[in-house]
Amino acid sequence: MGKGSKKILEELEERVKTLVRLRPSHKEILEFYGAILREQLKARGKICRDMTLEKPRTSSQEDEEGPLLRGRKIPIDFELAKKLFRCLCRVAKGGTPILKEGIEKIERAARDGRIDIDRFLEEMALSESRYLEEASSSIGLSRDILTFLGRASIQPFLIEAAATLTEGADMKEWSESRCPVCGAPPLLSELAETEGRRMLICSICGHRCKGVRMACPFCHTQDPKAHRYLFVEGDESVRIDVCEVCKKYIKTIDSRKMSQRIFPLLEDMGTLHLDMLAQGEGYQRGSTPFLDIS
Repeated sequence: MGKGSKKILEELEERVKTLVRLRPSHKEILEFYGAILREQLKARGKICRDMTLEKPRTSSQEDEEGPLLRGRKIPIDFELAKKLFRCLCRVAKGGTPILKEGIEKIERAARDGRIDIDRFLEEMALSESRYLEEASSSIGLSRDILTFLGRASIQPFLIEAAATLTEGADMKEWSESRCPVCGAPPLLSELAETEGRRMLICSICGHRCKGVRMACPFCHTQDPKAHRYLFVEGDESVRIDVCEVCKKYIKTIDSRKMSQRIFPLLEDMGTLHLDMLAQGEGYQRGSTPFLDIS
């Protein structure tokens, strides 16, 4: 692992500690997702950076042809994905009793041949669910656990592919309710740089793209009267942006008020109290986390 990867892992550990100190009631879920992210980051450090992907398209081509990753075959090292899958299983066994029981079922099924992990990961990479349903049924397990593990094992390759495709590309503002790279909805909004530029962060490939500051990322209304914010007094570094038109919300992280690197999934899982606040007032989340197992 290179120095850069080690530094990011150290920053992840520091961020987990900080969030646990700020929100001790979220300790278990923060440490769980921190461990998941740690294994993903270690796997990303082993992915070949010389991905064979087509050259980035222009913004006008994205309009005509859809997200940049659409129709492109992402090169995935399935041996590495399988190793990551096993590492994630070990992490998950330290989670809730339901997770531990589920992982033990998966391990027994893999040993006696009732589930083919290679086939499962190959279909997850293609966003197919036929074998997922078959495997879940054969071992008597909720598909949620297998979906979580499969997605978490494949996601590092999607993130690296997105980074490869967007390097040097002329990317437009995120003006639609989908990521211009992979087509997924945004997970979080971020206020960055000194002028508070709004960035939308994809829930799947992690791509950060400029968003319209005063627009709902889901229904696109720009009426100032339709927007308001919810936050907990004393913690103004994160808030909920709600839309009175579509009744959806997105969390916004103000990274200008933070001295540490932010990790979107960690920031999201460390602010579940804000989800409760918004949902208690009748708003719905605009997107669900790609790796939600809470």
